[in-house]
Amino acid sequence: MNMQTGSRQEQILTLLLNSAAGMSIDEMAAELEISRNAVKQHLVMLEKQQLVREAALTSTGGRPARSYTLTEQGVNRFPKQYAWFCNLLLNDLAAELSSEALEKMMWNMGVKLAQSLAPQFSHKQPDQKLAALVELMQSLGYHAELEPRQGQPSIKAVNCVYHDLAQQHPELCHFDQALISTLLEKPIQQTDCMAKAGCVCRFKVS
Repeated sequence: MNMQTGSRQEQILTLLLNSAAGMSIDEMAAELEISRNAVKQHLVMLEKQQLVREAALTSTGGRPARSYTLTEQGVNRFPKQYAWFCNLLLNDLAAELSSEALEKMMWNMGVKLAQSLAPQFSHKQPDQKLAALVELMQSLGYHAELEPRQGQPSIKAVNCVYHDLAQQHPELCHFDQALISTLLEKPIQQTDCMAKAGCVCRFKVS
């Protein structure tokens, strides 16, 4: 089998994804038509990234060989699509609930997430909380930054991580608003929204 697409490391990860029991170096070398040493070098790099790990010894008809499998982090490296499932759930919720009830549900979800993250913010000064919040939003996929504005800073995000969903269900925006205001322990106002044809999402801190 001669795999021509993707880097060698990507090819190794794909081989292991399709082999839950693991593969030996010899098996991977044969599949990729490269040397054992080349496979070893790639595995060293992948182990450093915590994407693969050594598994049990396997019998190859001769001397037992060490096999390799993906770590949980390695499995999670492959793309996943959740938007369609979220859309199904939101459509069902929207059919059962009023817009006000759905907004309240999104708000409560944002508050619950904020409460679980509160220990990371509890001992910080206001400016530190703002910086930590921007960093949190970036870790969640937002391209967010702080906009200092005469004592009333704003948080600007040039993307919406659930843009298509929010266009169909604008109640989703209440999740962000609740998360931000609860973590900052201050009221906020969303002055711009991409789901409502804005160029950015902007949250003004009172």
